This record gives sequence, C-alpha cells and structure tokens, in this order.
Amino acid sequence: MKNKPDYKRDFPYLISRLENLIIIGAFLPKERLVEADLAQKMEVSRAWIRDALKNLETKGLVKMVPYRGAIVTDLTEKEVKELFQVRLVLERLCNQLAADNFLPEHGMQLRDLAHRIEQAYEEDRFDEMIDANTKFHNYITQISKNDCLIQILKQIRHQYYLFNTFAWSNPEVVRKILDEHEKYISALEKGDYETLNALAESHISYSKDLYLKQLKSRRL
Repeated sequence: MKNKPDYKRDFPYLISRLENLIIIGAFLPKERLVEADLAQKMEVSRAWIRDALKNLETKGLVKMVPYRGAIVTDLTEKEVKELFQVRLVLERLCNQLAADNFLPEHGMQLRDLAHRIEQAYEEDRFDEMIDANTKFHNYITQISKNDCLIQILKQIRHQYYLFNTFAWSNPEVVRKILDEHEKYISALEKGDYETLNALAESHISYSKDLYLKQLKSRRL
C-alpha cells in the first residue's frame, strides 16, 4: 500500500516540481493550469494543488484569473526589458561582492556544480540540469553575504524563470551558457570585475532576447 503523502515533507517538493515544469516550458505563458488535471498527474489532492498554485503566484510565475483559475504568467515586452535592466544591476553587484569574499573552497564547490550541470545536459536529464544551474547561481549569491540583495535577487530570478525556457530549449544557447560557467568561476577567483560585468549581461541576455523575439513573432 502506497504511503499517504506528508504535507510538511512533500508539499515543498510539489511546489518545486510545478515550478520546474514552468521553467522547462512544459506549461507555456497564458496556459491554464487545471487543478483536477494537475492533482491526478501529481497524485495529490486538489487542495494541495490549490495551495501550490497560490505559492507560485507569490513568486510571479502564476496569475489567478476570475472564472479561469490559474494561468502561467505572460510578461509584456516592457515588463521583460524592465526586469532585465533591474536584474543586470543586481547581478553585477552580487558578482562583485562575491568576488570580494571568494575563497578557494568556493571555487571547488562551483566547479562541482558546473560539472553536474554539464553531465545532466549530456544525459538529457533536464530537470537536474535546471536544478544544478539554479544552485550554481544561488551559491554565488550566498557568497555575496548581503541578505537584502539575496532576497531581492531571489524574487527577480523567479520572474525571470518565465522566459528562461526559451534559452534552455535552444542547444546553441545552452552550450554558450555552460561554457560561461568556468569563465564565471575564473573571474570570481581573480576578482576580475570587468569580465564579471560582461558575463552577467551575456548570461541573462539569452533568455530575454529569445523571449522578445517570440513575442514579436506573435504579433506578425
């Protein structure tokens, strides 16, 4: 007999699963998220799904629409550009603070995560690649030791997930992102602010540019 799901233990995992499905493009912008279908797919109650969708709404990934229920958030061109501008400033600040605090053991940890990202990509384990990539950048953020910055970046990155899928679904772009990880680590070790600033812009531009291209194609 299958064990009954434990809310305290399993609910965070449910949120993570739904979040990853949005990140990898299993659910597209403006797509309706049907509670009954998700409950059956995830093998949990509709109440769990309802709570999880409310959690994702606080992260900006889902919108609750009257008479329609939950839909995946769709950002406008203006919102995307503004989000990019703010995130770029914060990522550059984060990288510089991390470089100031960088220790040899940080480099070892980041290279281990970079290897896990690469390995997951080569083995087509997409969820694991996304998870390891998130941990890679979150680890750099933690090294900055600025709690206010950590919280703000966490929220902005969640919103950015909405169009990350357009980069992760492009093999050429994925290869560029993976290649930049070692450059990131090396620049952090050297305290090379100029390279870190350039990498911050290129690293988050791929998703933004592809999403804007997709928005433009919708209008044609």
